[in-house]
Amino acid sequence: MTVERILNQEEIDELLAAFDGGEIDDHLREEPGMKQTAPSSRAGRQVSSIDLTRGQNYSKWRIANLDVVFSSFARYYAISLSNSLQQGVTVKKGEIVSRFFDDFIGNLPDAGLLGAFTLEPLKGSGVFVFDKELCFGLVQLMLGGGTATDMIVLDRDVTAIEANIIKSLMKEGCSALNRAFSSLDVLEAGMGRVETNPRLLSVLAPDTEVIQVGFTVQAGDLEGEILMIIPYFSLEPFKDKLRADKIEMSESKGDGKWHNTLRQELMDMEVPVAAVWGELHLTIQEILSLEEGDIIGLDYEADAPVRILAGDRTKFMAQPGIKNGKKAVRLTKTQFAGE
Repeated sequence: MTVERILNQEEIDELLAAFDGGEIDDHLREEPGMKQTAPSSRAGRQVSSIDLTRGQNYSKWRIANLDVVFSSFARYYAISLSNSLQQGVTVKKGEIVSRFFDDFIGNLPDAGLLGAFTLEPLKGSGVFVFDKELCFGLVQLMLGGGTATDMIVLDRDVTAIEANIIKSLMKEGCSALNRAFSSLDVLEAGMGRVETNPRLLSVLAPDTEVIQVGFTVQAGDLEGEILMIIPYFSLEPFKDKLRADKIEMSESKGDGKWHNTLRQELMDMEVPVAAVWGELHLTIQEILSLEEGDIIGLDYEADAPVRILAGDRTKFMAQPGIKNGKKAVRLTKTQFAGE
């Protein structure tokens, strides 16, 4: 019977030190019959910190279809900003991440203005963050300036007057958010106070888990970033509705009604209709030389079909004639413009 000698603690420490120092080849650890008494190398092991006071699983995808809601918000907000600025504005949804509120505040870039908003009847508050370039650019546009590439981003905080101007645009963001959530429930988001210092906007507890959504705003040559955060616990009531396989967002639900209304209004519009027997091109000198009684000849045959214009587009071809003593045309062919 073979008796295996058991190493004492001192010998074990020397063996581990030899492995760490490279004095023993790695292939010896895999030779048949050898048993590892400890991990091969403690020096290469990584240590992960764990905060036992917080949950470690972020909620990035714990709410299904949440990106659909924020995509709707981006469309509605783009329309609202376009109306306010009197020019085309695009808003594109970016990344959706989950983090804790103190991480969000501590890692903010050089923000221009932060605005808190309520989420009635839900609990908690959300926050809009406009970067400095966007803040100064929007103020310039609201005051009638252009969107030149040499727009100046001042190295200072947003003033109280500028903050009030931007706050009005944040209010429109609340309206767009209400509309985006209208298919899920009635939401009445409303603007609260605004701050330039993130540390002064303590609307949530530091360990509150929040959903952070980024948006890129572009108006001409102006481009800036908007961040929006909403507490995860505020969105929990919508989990079941968002998990539905056939979620019907407000823009798709209202398209049919709007389409029918627009169609009906178009049917009632008046359009000028004209029958064109022929066309003649004259110079300005020839027109100025015309006098009363002059006859202008048109190069067309009496029985040739004439064009019927709806507005400035050819809609029909027709045969000219007389009915009840008045000139008339009989439609012979439908001809759409471009065909």
